Amino acid sequence: MKWFFSGLIDLLYPPICISCENRMAEEEVICESCLSELEPTNMGNWVTNVTNHEFLDCTYSGWYFDDIFQQMIHEMKYQESRMVAQIFGHNLGILLKEELSGLCIDAVIPVPLHSARLRERGFNQSALLGRAISDEIEVVCSEDILFRKRNTVSQTKLSAEERKQNMSSAFFAKDIGDYNRFLLIDDILTTGSTLSACAEALKSNGADFVGAVTAGTPLPSNASIKEIQNVEA
Repeated sequence: MKWFFSGLIDLLYPPICISCENRMAEEEVICESCLSELEPTNMGNWVTNVTNHEFLDCTYSGWYFDDIFQQMIHEMKYQESRMVAQIFGHNLGILLKEELSGLCIDAVIPVPLHSARLRERGFNQSALLGRAISDEIEVVCSEDILFRKRNTVSQTKLSAEERKQNMSSAFFAKDIGDYNRFLLIDDILTTGSTLSACAEALKSNGADFVGAVTAGTPLPSNASIKEIQNVEA
């Protein structure tokens, strides 16, 4: 009977890939073919090339921003697709595991949302990513150390300097306890303003090392900032 109803559900509501819209076999949300088309950055630690990296010790980004990536981020942020976050987090952990293992990280910290934004959205996509990555690299995920104290305006139309000012003093950290090496997690890295502000808050509270990992970053082109305007919060 269980097999019958499972087959009936698949027949009436077949699993469709969010990217190519083809029917899938055993995959969830996105098919293996589309997932394999995501372009890894293969940049390693590219912190010196990040515009605002003053308080960051390292930065890693998994894939370049393209149409498939955009669709996945949109599903994760606006369709509340926790499965997309799990897929991103799991694959990020695999992709960067060797490089991250040498950092001796004490805790993974997702970039926090302001309480008002969290109530509006219902979840924090960075927290979903952080939990999945922490499971993969076997490092605790802490969501009770770093907090956002200002509900900042959207960064979408701001210049790099305006983004930096927008994020200035937007975060604060509580007692970090015995931890002193942290890995920040976010969905997209553009100018680094948000991540650097987070790192500043942690370091002002005693952290020795703060790195960052994001699912993606724009392709290195003049149009890169414009390309992410449709998905950046």
